[in-house]
Amino acid sequence: MKYLALIPLLFAVSAWGQDAGDEWIIGSADIRLNEVFVEGIYDSQKDEQDIAGAIDIVDRESLETISLVHPAEALNRVAGLNIHRGSGQEHLTAIRSPVLTGGAGAGSFLYLEDGVPLRAAGFANVNGLFEAGTEFANKLEIFKGPGPAFYGSNAVHGLINVQSADVNSVNRVKVMGSNDGLLSAQAAMTQSNIRASLSLVSDNGFREDSGFDQQKFQLKYQNDFGPWSVEWLSSLNNLNQETAGFIQGDDAFRDDNIRFTNPNPEAFRDGKSYRTQVRFERDLDDGKTLALTPYARRAELRFLRHFVPGQALEKNGHSSVGLQSAYYDDSFNIGADAEYTKGFLYEFQENPSRFSFVQGLHYDYEVESFVGAIYAQKDIRLADNVILDIGARAEYTDYNYDNNASDGRSGRFIRVADRSDDFLTITPKASLRYYLDNGNMIYARAARGSRAPQVTDLYSVQLTQVAGEADVETLDSLEAGFKGGFRNFDVELAAFTMWKDNFFFRNANGFNVVNGKTRHNGVELSFTGDITDWLSVSGDGTLAKHTYNFTETVGSAANNITAGDRVDTAPDTLAHIRATARPIDKLEAEIEWRHVGSYFTNPGNTEKYPGHDIFVLRGRYDVSDAITFFGRVDNLFDMRYADRADFAFGNERYFPGRPRTMFFGLSSEF
Repeated sequence: MKYLALIPLLFAVSAWGQDAGDEWIIGSADIRLNEVFVEGIYDSQKDEQDIAGAIDIVDRESLETISLVHPAEALNRVAGLNIHRGSGQEHLTAIRSPVLTGGAGAGSFLYLEDGVPLRAAGFANVNGLFEAGTEFANKLEIFKGPGPAFYGSNAVHGLINVQSADVNSVNRVKVMGSNDGLLSAQAAMTQSNIRASLSLVSDNGFREDSGFDQQKFQLKYQNDFGPWSVEWLSSLNNLNQETAGFIQGDDAFRDDNIRFTNPNPEAFRDGKSYRTQVRFERDLDDGKTLALTPYARRAELRFLRHFVPGQALEKNGHSSVGLQSAYYDDSFNIGADAEYTKGFLYEFQENPSRFSFVQGLHYDYEVESFVGAIYAQKDIRLADNVILDIGARAEYTDYNYDNNASDGRSGRFIRVADRSDDFLTITPKASLRYYLDNGNMIYARAARGSRAPQVTDLYSVQLTQVAGEADVETLDSLEAGFKGGFRNFDVELAAFTMWKDNFFFRNANGFNVVNGKTRHNGVELSFTGDITDWLSVSGDGTLAKHTYNFTETVGSAANNITAGDRVDTAPDTLAHIRATARPIDKLEAEIEWRHVGSYFTNPGNTEKYPGHDIFVLRGRYDVSDAITFFGRVDNLFDMRYADRADFAFGNERYFPGRPRTMFFGLSSEF
């Protein structure tokens, strides 16, 4: 069944091979080139069709159909994305990459809300999406590959922007429940120029001693003051989670006596975040626009490190203030950004020593950070149908680290003396768009993505690592793609190759590797279209190969890295296909097939997860013009699968997937 993932790519080959004078009909009603606008990633509103790069949008209608409980349910519908869902609201992300953990997982992807990062550069959270207002978002915007010149640190493999709803959006109320104990209520209402949105969720979890309670609140204000338009957004998030840990053993996710258990009933994750940002924008006499966005944020997190021996308690947090500025029109953009952050990390192990995970204090430090950046981007029309886009960003990062504990070693943990570190990154970008006679577009793009090390990369030092040894991580990318229409279908096809240097990650023994190198090649396809006036299909497929480009011997075949080996947790194939039926105006039904191919779970490529195929059934019925009843069944055929599989500390480990579960609810718009 895994070869079904090739079907979307065969479709792409068929579409690409059509005679341009026959099937690709310019100006015909048969071509469905929908105007899908990108807002939060770019300062000026841009048509997705006019961006030389792979960008996907999950719009409000799709979000309503999904009725998401976890961001992965929406984002995994995008080609090239593979969000591994952990316990509760935890997750690990892959965008044209393996699923990354630790500092690599936190620092390789940029999460934004209305164009402002959710967390400070250097202080990212590997589970950062749980802090975003995805429940009441207007759309999700995903940029794959190194981000545009407007963004620096963390926009290495890609970025995800959560675009909030405008204040003139309709009022909404939604309640939802499930057969295994989830309850949620959401409301978003506008009064005058203010929109307030609230989400309350409680989930018992399907495993023992698990579940979470989460509350999100968002306030948005929009108005004009003289020549300035003002958009103010403030957000609050609180998460209290009882975490279920990995189950262990050969194919433990298939065993009903194991997969519902929780080996770590003591594990938890408590997180709070507060953010406020104001965008001031005015049109100038020369047709240009000036935009200024000051912002402030606070994030706090406490969790038990249940996934390593010793299970230390970690507390971390940071406070930031910053300013984004831009001066732009439709063809160029220049700007400067600045951000100051003060953060801390405290890690203490109460449990007895286990291996080199010793009892007592591991780390206690504070870090002050300053990040300053300038960027420029310009479109140059080379011919009527050819546009060159060039840009670059220079970013300076300065860290001042203060150790609050004694210097020295404690087991595997090294507390380094006070120090300062600074980094300069320069990330050029260039792309070429060529518009065909029928209005379709082909493009090529070359881009570099870089990030300064996360503070944990630098200062949560372990054995085999030297303080300050972590360097700037760099990813160089080449990409070519097609965007266009084929009869009743919209089609996007992209091929990419990428090289990463100074890849910082933790190997299967839990030790830091500071100078890894990887190679990434892949092809992605997305399509959507109508079969009849009541039946439509959409989907995506990814074929990719992620390999190590260096060799590291750590003592065992399972954990040794050899150049050319596959990077663990990186399936070759990913696919999703959806068929949506609307037999009458009031009724919609959808079935979705989700495919995750097999992947190695350790660097030595000796252990493997077989992959899985699951189905989701959704439906909605308009009871009246204002009220809709909806429901869905996850894992329709009750397959035994793993949301995440890995191999660490000598064990196969899994987060088992949720069994067949029914969700149902009512929503109202007024």
